[in-house]
Amino acid sequence: MKNKKLIRMYVILLAAVAVLLLAGLVISALTDGEGIFAKLAELGGAYVSLALGAVVILILLLLFAVKEEESGKWSTKQIVTGALSIALAFILSYIRLYKMPQGGSITPASMLPIFLFAYIYGSKKGLIVAVAFGFLQYLQDPGSVIHWAQLIIDYIFAFGVLAAAGLFRKNIIPGILLGAALRLFFAVLSGVIFFAEYAPAGQSPIIYSLVYNASYMIPEAIICCVVALVPAMRKSIEQLRFEAQK
Repeated sequence: MKNKKLIRMYVILLAAVAVLLLAGLVISALTDGEGIFAKLAELGGAYVSLALGAVVILILLLLFAVKEEESGKWSTKQIVTGALSIALAFILSYIRLYKMPQGGSITPASMLPIFLFAYIYGSKKGLIVAVAFGFLQYLQDPGSVIHWAQLIIDYIFAFGVLAAAGLFRKNIIPGILLGAALRLFFAVLSGVIFFAEYAPAGQSPIIYSLVYNASYMIPEAIICCVVALVPAMRKSIEQLRFEAQK
């Protein structure tokens, strides 16, 4: 029985990676108004790198979780749910409603799957999933990193804090707000340290970074809250959390 569960888990993980890559290619082609084959030719190397990165991260998550499963800390369902949450969040992050010039974008609730996983299964397990998602975000746009410390702040700390949603066990909304606020904090910190030169003359880098990052982070948090508050969604979330606690 355990082997069947593991085989099913591998199949689902591979399917999640395939869907993730296919969706990215299709969205890129539609956004740029080019044929899918032309886009494949243009971005072939980038997507091969992205695919390898995605596979490596998901495999590392899998190996860690399988080891934890043997000790009873993770279940097969949690492993699969975590992988699918990362894949869904990554796909949504490609649908950019608005993209900021120096990084950051407004998406249709790309952080929400990570918030949901942390809320349902707790902040400790949510941290693993959130950091894995952060690494995938880095692979999506590695050219935006100018220093190794920025990589840690923008993609490990800034996404890892999304697991804060698991600190609230009765309502996901405070968790979304806290996670978004903490991500905003690290985004502002990164802006002050690494991108102060973009601040207009005479303006404080702190104010500039706060206004810049809040301009996309606040709408993103609002979208996540609105989607989570949809009655059918909220009912499903609470049902999943209830089942997870059994």
